Amino acid sequence: MSTQAIPSNPQDDQFRRGVYVAVGLHVLLAAAFIATTLIINHNSSRFGESTASVGAIQASMVSAIPLPQKYKPVDKSVLAPEHASAAPVPPPKAEAAPPPRPTDIEVKQKSLPKKVAPMETPAPPKHPQPTPPTAKAATGESAMQLPEATIKTVNGTATVTVQSRTLGERYAWYIRLISDKVQQSYSQQYPDPRSSLGKSVTITFYVDANGSPTHVQILTPSGAPTLDQAGKRAVEQIDTFGPNPSNQQIPIEFTFNYGK
Repeated sequence: MSTQAIPSNPQDDQFRRGVYVAVGLHVLLAAAFIATTLIINHNSSRFGESTASVGAIQASMVSAIPLPQKYKPVDKSVLAPEHASAAPVPPPKAEAAPPPRPTDIEVKQKSLPKKVAPMETPAPPKHPQPTPPTAKAATGESAMQLPEATIKTVNGTATVTVQSRTLGERYAWYIRLISDKVQQSYSQQYPDPRSSLGKSVTITFYVDANGSPTHVQILTPSGAPTLDQAGKRAVEQIDTFGPNPSNQQIPIEFTFNYGK
C-alpha cells in the first residue's frame, strides 16, 4: 500500500506562527508584571515600621507632660494701681412683708386733699361803673318777654304778639305767615279816617290745630267803631293760615295803630 504526502497550506503555517508569537508575548508581559510587583513590595516599608519617615506618625510613651514655667507676679505695674479698690457692697435685701391673714381687713389710705391756690381779689375800678339794670322779676314785673313784631299797614302800623313764648320762638316762621295774611286782609278794610286817626284797637284770637282763626274778640276798643270792626273783620275773613305745625292752639294778639 503506497502512502501519499499531503502538501502543507502556507496560510495555515502563517496562522500557527502568529498564535505562537501572541502567546509568547502574553507570557512575557505577565512575567514582567509579576517581577515589577515583587520589586516594589520588597523596597517599600510596611505601615508602623520604625524605618518609616515620610507620611507616617510615630508615638512615644512618656511618664509626664511638661508644663509651662510659672512667672513671678509683678509687684509694680504701670497699668495697675498701688492699692486695689474694694468691691462694691450689694445693697441689703428688703424684708418681705408677711402674707396677709384671712382675718385682716384692708384699710384704704385716704388721699390728702389738693391745695388750691387762693384766688386774688381784683382791684376795684378807678372810675365809677354804671349800675346794672334791675331784673324785672325783682321789681314785680314780668321777667318773661313775649315774642312780638311790628309791621307796616296801609294806614299805619300793626303789632303782633304771641301769648306763648315757647310756641312763638319755636314756630317763628309760622307767626310771620299769620301776620302777613292778617296785614293783607286788613289792607282791604276802610275805617273812617276822621274818627280813627291816632287811635288803636287790639284784637285777640286763637289759631286752632287746623290753622283756622277762632274766638276772635276785641280786647281793647279804640273808640272808633269803624276801626274796631275793620280790625275784627281782617281776622274773621281768613279761612286758614295753613297747617298748624304745633298741633295745638296758638294765642295771638293784634294791635292796629291808625296813622301811627
